[in-house]
Amino acid sequence: MKQRYIFSDGAMFDADAAGLLAEYKQNEQLLRNYEELFCCMEDAEYVARGNGFCDSKYSEDFIDSQAEKYRRRRQQLETWMRAAQATKTELRSMIRAMKRARSAEELDAQSQVLMRKLEARADFQGAHRVMLYSALPDEVRTAGVIDRWRERKQIVLPTVVGDDIVPVALNADTRFEVGCFDITEPRGARYDGGYDLIVVPGMAFDAAGNRLGRGKGYYDRFLAQHPGVPTVGVCFDFQRVAHVPTEPTDVPMTAVL
Repeated sequence: MKQRYIFSDGAMFDADAAGLLAEYKQNEQLLRNYEELFCCMEDAEYVARGNGFCDSKYSEDFIDSQAEKYRRRRQQLETWMRAAQATKTELRSMIRAMKRARSAEELDAQSQVLMRKLEARADFQGAHRVMLYSALPDEVRTAGVIDRWRERKQIVLPTVVGDDIVPVALNADTRFEVGCFDITEPRGARYDGGYDLIVVPGMAFDAAGNRLGRGKGYYDRFLAQHPGVPTVGVCFDFQRVAHVPTEPTDVPMTAVL
């Protein structure tokens, strides 16, 4: 039985997963509690007791950090619930809006964490032939991991030619130029060898490994030509959603970071 929830902007969510909606409501209450304490401090109408504020035992820094924590969790849960009912086009628009709301510094910091996690994975450590990608400004940055590993592994990067991905292997003499979509791409002969691991960007991913791309189908066509190769999707935390709508031609990931 579905439960209906109405967001502050009037949009409605019909929940199949009662647990998700219950967590959202609990998160909202916790956020209200801390925001009330935060407003109380800002209005200077608080009663200090030791290191506590507003008749609470909590410090100002703790209250501030908790409010921010629950604001972020609220946004994530709301994204998941809205995404569960969104079309691919609607979901892309939601993710683009959230990307625009993040600073370059925040995306840089998350990218560094994600790339360290990638480098620590057993499938990456054991792979000799790895396809990575040159990141767009709103994607998880990969330049550092490419530079660190290009002399120790066979690193391959995708280029776009027409409607297809054309892979190019890096070597000491590889030169780069700005290609389609203003992405810095390597120039060289097409790489026709195999892969031990393929790292894939995306607009959104779900827990089942389903991926939402930018709508052109480049990666789905490419990955269909390499069945059985492990794939790792990488994304920022707000790009993880409860459900990605899929089509028969969509290729799911082996894992998502």
